[in-house]
Amino acid sequence: MNKKIIYFISIIFFALVTFIIKPQAVKADLNGITVTPLIENDSDVTDRFQIVGKSKGVRTLKISISNFGVRKANLRVVPTNATTSMDGKIVYTQNVKAGQYGLKYAFSDMTKPQTVLVRPNKTKDLTFKVKLPSGNIKGLLLGGFNIYDTGNQVPGNADVPVWITDDNKPVGGILSLHNLGLDVIRKKPHIIINLQNKEPGIMKNVIVHMTVKRKSWLDRFNLGPKKMQVDTTYPKVAPNSRIPVDFDQNTTPIQAGKYVVKGAARSGKATWTFHKTYTITQEQANDINKRCKGLIYNKTTTYILIVCVLVSIIFLIFWAIWYSGRS
Repeated sequence: MNKKIIYFISIIFFALVTFIIKPQAVKADLNGITVTPLIENDSDVTDRFQIVGKSKGVRTLKISISNFGVRKANLRVVPTNATTSMDGKIVYTQNVKAGQYGLKYAFSDMTKPQTVLVRPNKTKDLTFKVKLPSGNIKGLLLGGFNIYDTGNQVPGNADVPVWITDDNKPVGGILSLHNLGLDVIRKKPHIIINLQNKEPGIMKNVIVHMTVKRKSWLDRFNLGPKKMQVDTTYPKVAPNSRIPVDFDQNTTPIQAGKYVVKGAARSGKATWTFHKTYTITQEQANDINKRCKGLIYNKTTTYILIVCVLVSIIFLIFWAIWYSGRS
C-alpha cells in the first residue's frame, strides 16, 4: 500500500480517537469561556457529573475553565439546585435552599462556591469537595454549578449539572399551585402564577392552560377587566422546583384586588386542575407600577363615577324644580 495512503489513514484514525475520548464542554453562554467537567470514570456521559450509589462520604469533582476571549474573566462558581425557567428549560441561576418546593437536600450545603480569575488564553482547573448527605436520597437530586463573571465584563452564564441519586430509579412529578407573584421584566409589569413540582423527578412536555381574572363590581355590567389566558408547554421541568406561568401585562398597570386563578396541566396521562383566589394589595401594586415605564391607566371607573355624579346632580336639579313648583 502506498505510504501516503497509510499516513492519511493514520491521521484520520488518531483524529477520530481524539474526538471520541475528548471531554465534552457543557453549553456556555459566556462569551469566549469554555467549561468542561473532568469526568474521571469511564462513564459515557461527559456533559455532567453523575453520583450514583449510597449517598455518604465525600466526592471530588473537578471543573476545567478556559478563556479564549480577549478579556480576563473573574468568574464565580456557585453550587445550587436546578430550577425551571419560563420557557421550560432547566437552569441553575437561582439560589435554592433546602425546604423549598419539597427539596430535602440543597446542593449549596454540600460544597462551597469559588472565585477564579482566568486570563485570556489560559485555563484553570477547580476542585470541589462534595459532602453527600447521610440520609437517603429519594429519586433525583439535581444540583449544579452556576458560573458567571462577577465584573459583568463577560455577559451570560454557564452551568455544570450534578446528578445525585441512590438507586437511579425514575420518579415522576406531581404539580400543584404554589402562589401568585409579581415581577418587573424589561420595565413591564408581570403577574406570575407559580406552580410547583414537589417530587424529585424530571418532568417532560408539561402542557399548561391557565386563566387569571380580577374581580370587579363592573363585572355585573360586563365592563370589568378581561380574563387573561396563557397556554404554554414546558419541554422540561426540574425536580423540586417552581414552574412560573407568566402573564405579561405590557402597558397595563397592576391593580389591587382579588384575582381568581383557574387552570389545568397535563404531562403524559397525568392531569392536574387548579382553582384559587389571591389578593394583591395596593402596596404591592404601587411597588411594581412605580418601577415600570409606559403604563396606560384605564379610566373606565373614573368616567363611570363622573357620569353617576352628573346624573345625580341633574336629578337633584329637576327634583328641586319639581319640589319648588309644588310649593
